[in-house]
Amino acid sequence: MKVHKDSFYSRLKSKSFILRRLSIKNRLLAAFIVTSLLPVVFVSVYSNFKYETSVTNKISAYSMQILDELSQNATRELEQYETLSENIIINHLIQNGLPKFDAMSDYEKNQLQTQIGDDLGQQIFQLGNISNVMILTNSGESFFDLGFELYPAKQIQSMLEETKKSFGNAYWTYLRSGRGTNTIALSRRIYAEDKLNKQLGYLIIFIDEKVFSRNIYKFVNLGAGSSIYISDAGGMVISSLTDDIPKGNPFAEKEIFSPIDNQFHLEQKLTAFHADVNNHRFLVASSYIRSANWFFVGMIPQKFILSELSDMRRNIVIICLVVLLLSGMISTWIYFTISNPMRSLLLYAKQIRMGKLEATTLTRSAYPDEMDKLTETIDGMVEQLKHLIGQVQSEQQAKRDAELKMLQAQINPHFLFNTLNSLKWSAMLGGNESVTSGIESLSELLRSTIMVKDEFIPLHTEIANLLHYATIQRIRYGDSFVLHTEVDEELSGFLVPKFILQPIVENSILHGVGDGERRVGIWVKATRQNHMLTISIADNGKGFDMNHVKAKRESHSKLSGLGMANVDERIKLHFGAAFGLVTSSAVGEGTKTVITVPVYTNEEDLERYV
Repeated sequence: MKVHKDSFYSRLKSKSFILRRLSIKNRLLAAFIVTSLLPVVFVSVYSNFKYETSVTNKISAYSMQILDELSQNATRELEQYETLSENIIINHLIQNGLPKFDAMSDYEKNQLQTQIGDDLGQQIFQLGNISNVMILTNSGESFFDLGFELYPAKQIQSMLEETKKSFGNAYWTYLRSGRGTNTIALSRRIYAEDKLNKQLGYLIIFIDEKVFSRNIYKFVNLGAGSSIYISDAGGMVISSLTDDIPKGNPFAEKEIFSPIDNQFHLEQKLTAFHADVNNHRFLVASSYIRSANWFFVGMIPQKFILSELSDMRRNIVIICLVVLLLSGMISTWIYFTISNPMRSLLLYAKQIRMGKLEATTLTRSAYPDEMDKLTETIDGMVEQLKHLIGQVQSEQQAKRDAELKMLQAQINPHFLFNTLNSLKWSAMLGGNESVTSGIESLSELLRSTIMVKDEFIPLHTEIANLLHYATIQRIRYGDSFVLHTEVDEELSGFLVPKFILQPIVENSILHGVGDGERRVGIWVKATRQNHMLTISIADNGKGFDMNHVKAKRESHSKLSGLGMANVDERIKLHFGAAFGLVTSSAVGEGTKTVITVPVYTNEEDLERYV
């Protein structure tokens, strides 16, 4: 990221010559105009956006509410026709006549149709927008027909097929009569009243679409240029008030119907959205008509929504022009108050650049403005520069003295290691192997402690330090304990905090060895679980009561100030409370301690935890 930042600044610096070609006066003028005009433009754009969003949200909510009310009105209207259809279906003349219709003579058929017309006429014509009622046998033959309109046989047959598949025995759709009249049709299957699973025929009620739309939504206005129409669940237009939205065909299927269908079936919630139809942008709202499985759709032109913003935008342009003029006048006036003091400061800076730190400026004035304060600051900077030069010289001398002392301090560890090597060779010449190995282990352990400054070391180095410590302890305890280590080679390179195993093994030696001749076994084993390294240290010594484990830990002996509590605290400080060590013990059964640390092999992995 630093490389990208440096690259950006380099490109910006390389382009600065464009501004450097301008005078300070012109640059100041440009800066003043930009800093004055940008906030106005930004606030204007932001206000315009928020206002547009607010107006859109309000119109969306209003439109959705209106369409919901229209859906309720349409549902009540459609329920009247469904109620009428139920009354027609259970009419005794129809229930008795349909099963015998094929066996009737033409005279009997005409007589029956006349009786049905007289019996149902009052109910049918009570709803003034019904254009026709048709009853068909199961084979599709006409049983009863008011005869006001004729309809294509293919449309009727297709409607009957859909009726068979309809849910709830009610299928609503659009039909165009032979004379071109737009109608809304309700078709239902007629079942025997005494045998509900026996179908007798079909009932179709035709409703004048023009009258239906006038009763339901013709006089509803969502805004100038808006449109309302009804579509079925397949996207076909059932009813509309304009020829721009043709009835009986899909309209804007991709732009409008597909989003509505996705909202209804996937999101199960209808919301307003924007759509582009015929190169015009609309706000589209919709509502579901449950009884017919239709949708009320409202289209509101975006230009109507934004019509109220035109005056505000014109005012914004005027404000920007006024601000531009005032910015030019004010920036020019301010330039003259800056140019003369700035020239004097430039002369003063040139003298300082030439090393004349004793030079002074003659631009100090009686006005406590920023230029005067800048001059005062430069004078103070020169004095501070003189002081820092002297301080740097003193620090360089002190650094040379510290390096000399550091070199002298390094003599002491080397002297200690040389002395230990001399003792080791003396013990070897004397044939004392135990002392020889003990001195050698002590030398390596001290070297790792004093010379290696890293807090984190490879696991194999930590195991090596542990083995050196065990060799030293055998000088005192002899063969009363035996140490076993089991570390796979693939785990030996993982980094762990230094000296985390020695205090735990020390605890096993000091408090696990009993008074008898029984040898205590100590096992150190490392395993990996995903991104966690687990090191278990177990012994078969005396063990102790876990109720006193805290007091026991605080009283343990330490090497270089490292105890078990210190190990747990160091791990938690490095990696967090999720890591550390857990000890379990029982009297007479031994003690087991488990250390958990994250797996990492380099400093990059370490940065995720430390």
